Amino acid sequence: MENKYNLLVIDDDAPIHIMMDKMLGAEYRILKAHSAQEGIDMLAKEPIHFILSDIHMPGMSGLDFLEALTMDAERRNIPILIMTSLPTVEKEKAALGLGASDFIDKALFNENREEVLNRIRMKLVAHVEIPDLPEALVLDKKEIIKKLLFDVSSGDFVTTVQKLCKILGQKLKADHLSFWTINDENVQMLLANGIQPPRRYGPRELKEEDTFQRVLEQKRPYLVNNVMNSQKGILRELSKQEKLTAEIGIPLFALTDKELVKNKMKIPPKTPLFGFVVLKRRRVFTSTEYKMTSVLMMNLGTILWRLYKDM
Repeated sequence: MENKYNLLVIDDDAPIHIMMDKMLGAEYRILKAHSAQEGIDMLAKEPIHFILSDIHMPGMSGLDFLEALTMDAERRNIPILIMTSLPTVEKEKAALGLGASDFIDKALFNENREEVLNRIRMKLVAHVEIPDLPEALVLDKKEIIKKLLFDVSSGDFVTTVQKLCKILGQKLKADHLSFWTINDENVQMLLANGIQPPRRYGPRELKEEDTFQRVLEQKRPYLVNNVMNSQKGILRELSKQEKLTAEIGIPLFALTDKELVKNKMKIPPKTPLFGFVVLKRRRVFTSTEYKMTSVLMMNLGTILWRLYKDM
């Protein structure tokens, strides 16, 4: 039990708790509350990683509970999925406006169990806590996550990567962003936003880069703020020509969000890579920008890998 994430289910309907046990009990430790106040009391006793709350309950409603939790400095970042048997656009807007991570029709629990599980896993994977992050980066992180999670449910791998890279590049004001897929010896550039690599630069040239070979070997992200005078960094000729002195490189792992959650958000050392993201710009990257971007992208990469496998 201690290796499982704690999911708190708040609902005054007893059959819902039975359903949640059957649906989620194999992957998570399910804690039960039959009212919003009981849920608040449970939060004081146990570490809670995720909350599923009904919207309609006697006394304090799910929306009242959500609003109260957003004012709790210690617990306001816990992902909350609001459930209802009578979904409306107004209710969904109200829940999301108060900070809910997701809004779901209870009918989906019977109609598409795997989608429910995927949505919970995605919220856990995307819930990246980075201490001392400036407020501007906190807001950027939330917007990137919100954009990705919306697109995952309505798009395929390529479309999701395109939209994620677009908003990531915008938020970091990157002058160049490229996304490469890795399949054993086969490396392909899926997209390049902003300043483009030279036409002659392709998979073969990338594989000849010392920095890329180190990424394959060490499987760690890197930051360099002076590409021209460092041993790190790719596309040196382009970097010099366009004054792209700063670079972040991020490996993406062939690990699904389900596997990451099961492994308590740790990537096993021998996990192969499936992708490589490069961001370059003329302004230096701060340490907090680097930490947010690398941790967030490696976690979100597990969602992309699941979509990649489904192509």
